[in-house]
Amino acid sequence: MTSRTWLLVPSYLLGPAVWSDVADVLTGLKQFPIVPAPAPTCAVDTDHIGPWLKTVLGAMPETVDRPVVVAGFGAVCPRMHLVADQLISLGFEVEAVILVNGRFPADGLTPVEADPTTGEMLDGLERPDGYLPPWHRWWGSLVESMLPDVELREKIFSEARPVPRSLFAQPIPAPQLPDQVGLAYLQTGDYYAACAQEARDEGWVVNRIDGEHLQIAVDPVLVGCMMMTMAAQARDAATQQ
Repeated sequence: MTSRTWLLVPSYLLGPAVWSDVADVLTGLKQFPIVPAPAPTCAVDTDHIGPWLKTVLGAMPETVDRPVVVAGFGAVCPRMHLVADQLISLGFEVEAVILVNGRFPADGLTPVEADPTTGEMLDGLERPDGYLPPWHRWWGSLVESMLPDVELREKIFSEARPVPRSLFAQPIPAPQLPDQVGLAYLQTGDYYAACAQEARDEGWVVNRIDGEHLQIAVDPVLVGCMMMTMAAQARDAATQQ
């Protein structure tokens, strides 16, 4: 079993707790997970990506002697190509990128351009101060089905904070990655089926787990083991090109 450093990047709408149990599973599998905790952004910022990226990259040690897997969850998925590209420029060996239940990277698109329907929803949620409520308040009673366990729900949602609406209006770079970087997409439930199909059409390794959006917290053993398998499959697919 190959030991890898895993950079598990949480959605900027939640916090590191969403990855914590998967990180424990990976540790038990002799892996080396790192879960960054990017600093919150504020409405007056003109750049919501640069400071966030600096914090994510800053969670990595200066050097590692093992391959790196970059994994992003939810809203942060379109930024993962940027993270991987920056790590490569810093001298890290990025073996694979895994997106978990989020939008497919599209160079230069804003989140609302990639998903106009969500943009309309956010317009209705925006407060007079330019902020949006914490993510779990967008969905009402649906959050209970996402996280049936009350203690786990409180743990994860306690890290959610209001975020500026302008965060969704900034274009996201998605650099082309070297051919030797394996690419994989893990879908949980049906909501991101179109994004999973886009990844499949691009030749990525794609797998699906039945469940809700936050299945990474509900069933971290299955998710962690699935990601281990997908990282190896993506690496093998990239080396065979």
